[in-house]
Amino acid sequence: MPARKPSTTKTSESPRSSTSLSGRSLPPLSALQAFEAAARLGSFTRAATERHLSHSAISRAVQSVEHWHGLPLFERSGPKLGLSAAGEALRQRLAEPLAQLHRLSPAPGGRAAPDPAAGLSPRSEPLALFTLPSLAATWLLPRLPRLLARQPQLQLTLHTGYAMQSLPPLHSAVALRFGQFDRTGLRCWPLWSDAVVAVATPDWLARHGGEPALWPAGERLRLLSEPWPLRLLRCGDEGSAACAAGPAMAARLPPAEGPGFNDALLLVQAALLGLGVAWVRRSLVAPWLRDGALRALAQEPAARAGRTGGADAHKTMWLACRDELAEHPAVRAFVDWVLEEVAEEAASRPGIIPS
Repeated sequence: MPARKPSTTKTSESPRSSTSLSGRSLPPLSALQAFEAAARLGSFTRAATERHLSHSAISRAVQSVEHWHGLPLFERSGPKLGLSAAGEALRQRLAEPLAQLHRLSPAPGGRAAPDPAAGLSPRSEPLALFTLPSLAATWLLPRLPRLLARQPQLQLTLHTGYAMQSLPPLHSAVALRFGQFDRTGLRCWPLWSDAVVAVATPDWLARHGGEPALWPAGERLRLLSEPWPLRLLRCGDEGSAACAAGPAMAARLPPAEGPGFNDALLLVQAALLGLGVAWVRRSLVAPWLRDGALRALAQEPAARAGRTGGADAHKTMWLACRDELAEHPAVRAFVDWVLEEVAEEAASRPGIIPS
């Protein structure tokens, strides 16, 4: 029996034929939105931020649209990304239909949703902030109304904790960090230098005096992340950072035996209740120093406090973000606002640590 010849019948359509795109099943709306965002913003990274997706999710979505379209939609030349002729044509065809769908979608409260291509809407730029609970409570929260009035587009989310967290890639995020940390891959701005001081209420000072060597060991309150030094200099009666004695006169202290705290704000509250003397960052207690609720009693000798690299008593507060996201609109807006706040505080209160 003669062998059967393979069929030579051609299908009427192939993925790269000139058949109209309307004759095929559409890709998911989310994939079309991802392509439109990448095409409009010229970046998969910025599209991922806007769509609240990962970079790889945007890449897969664009690949699915390219497979449906049958032609490459982007031209990649090293790190640069640009639209192909087919990509530009598709972007123009999708822009108005997607905008209409967006306008038809109800926003919370039944209002029409704003068109993202028409400009920023209130709370349209998410930004994550990682910082210490004490700094958020005493420095950021009192200033938060000014930030939101100045930058109404920011949708700020605060993440507080004591462990040093890595900033997530591909997401708009900043950190306010105190002291030493690895700055590899980060863009960092020094905000202010801080001193660690011993503080107590005027009543506690009246009972126990201002000489550190005579303070009861059981009433020296302990912050677990900031141990008491071995020696202290007594501060002037005005409660400033100026000390009344030279390094040779610094008092040697016995080990502290008072209650220990992992939260600096709880430590300060214990001092405000008169439970003892606390060893704490000056910027954290600046409001209570100004109104007289606490007094600055002592600090470390300048010879130790002024050391570079390993300073114990003088440290720096930093604002940091991932280097590749330093010019992200939300990050840039927050950075500019913080730097202005710190500069205004320094100008209005020269010589005073921002608080």
